[in-house]
Amino acid sequence: MLGLGSNITGISKVGTTIVTDNLVLRHDYKIGAVQPLSSGAADINADAAANEYIDVGVIPITTNDVSISVWVYITTWVNYAGIVVNRSSSGTNPGLELRCANGAQKFQLVIDDANGSSSGAISSTLNSNQWYHVCGVWDRSGDMSLYIDGVLDGTDDITGNPLTLTHSTATKIGQASATEMRGYVCNVGYWNAALSQAQVRSIMNKNYDSLSASEKTDLVSWWNLDSVIPDTTTFVYDNHHGGEGEVLGVELVNCNSFNCADPTAVWSEGSGWSFSGGKAIYDGTGGTSALSQSNVIEVGKQYKVIVEVLSNQGSGSNTIYLGGTVLSSSHLSVGTHVFYGATSNTNVSLYIYGRSGEVFEVGSISVKEINGNTGTLS
Repeated sequence: MLGLGSNITGISKVGTTIVTDNLVLRHDYKIGAVQPLSSGAADINADAAANEYIDVGVIPITTNDVSISVWVYITTWVNYAGIVVNRSSSGTNPGLELRCANGAQKFQLVIDDANGSSSGAISSTLNSNQWYHVCGVWDRSGDMSLYIDGVLDGTDDITGNPLTLTHSTATKIGQASATEMRGYVCNVGYWNAALSQAQVRSIMNKNYDSLSASEKTDLVSWWNLDSVIPDTTTFVYDNHHGGEGEVLGVELVNCNSFNCADPTAVWSEGSGWSFSGGKAIYDGTGGTSALSQSNVIEVGKQYKVIVEVLSNQGSGSNTIYLGGTVLSSSHLSVGTHVFYGATSNTNVSLYIYGRSGEVFEVGSISVKEINGNTGTLS
C-alpha cells in the first residue's frame, strides 16, 4: 500500500532529534493506490504488495558530483530494496542506487564502475521501525560516502577506475529492479554536488522551506512526500520547482482558444467537428470522433490540462486523451475542468472526443508542463 499523509504521527512518528521548530513534515503527491496511512510520509509497500514506487523521471546531471538525502523508516528489511535509485545494471549507463543491503539490516550506496562491476559504501547494522536520515554522496574523483543521522558510517571508492554518471534512466523512490522497500520515506533531496558532513547535518533537520539559500545551491529536486497535487490522486510536487504551488511552462497548444486565422491548419477535426466564433463545436453526427493536435507533449513529463466546456447537450462521455493516458471518460458539464497527466506510451498528441447525439462546444484547451521532476505514485 503506497500512501501519503499530512503530518507525522502514530506509527511514523519521528523522534525529537528530527522534529524542530523549523521542521514541519508535510507532503503533497500523486497517489495511485495511495492511502494516508503514514501521516506525513510516503507509505511504500507496507503491505508487501507489488509494484509500488514513486517515479520522478529522468534527473539531469550537470556535474559528476551527486548527493541524495532522505528520511527513511524500514518496517521490514528486504534484500536490495530500493530507497532512491537511478542506476542501470551496466557500466555503460552508470547511476547511483541508495538501497537496503543484501542479507543485513544496513543501507548501501552503490554504483557500477566503467567495467560494469558494482562498488558500494555500506552502513553499520540498523534497527527496524525507526526513522533514519540517510545521505549518500558521490564525488567525481570516485569517493563514496554514506552518512547515517549526520555521521559518516560507510565509505568506498573507485578512484582507480573513475567514470562519468549519465543518469539517463528514470529515478524511482522506493524501488530497485522491481524490488520495493517496505516502510516510509519523506524529505527526499537530490543535488548535483558532493555535500560536506556539515551540510548533511544541517539539511537532515529541515524540510524544503527551512533550507538556506546556500543549501539550495546545486539542488536539483526536493520531494516532501506528504501530499498530492490538488485535483489528482497520483501526482506529487517537486518542491524545488514551485513548492506546494505550481510553476508551469508555456502554453503548448497552438490556437488553444480556436480564434486564430485558420484553426484547421493546426487542429485535426474528425467527422462532426467544426470551428466558429472562437469555439470548437461537435454537432453529434460523427459518432465517436476526435478533435486532436499532434506533438503537443513529451514522454516522461507531467502536464496540467484545462478544458473549458461551453455547452454539452446529451449524456454521453467525452473522453480526453493526453497521449496514451485517459484524463477523463465522463460527461463533461459546462465549466472549466482541470486534469493532470503524462502520456503512458510514445503517443505525444492531445485528443478530445465527442459522442453521437451530443452537441459539444469547447471554448479553449490548455496544456502546460509542470516544471521540475514531478513525481508519479504507482
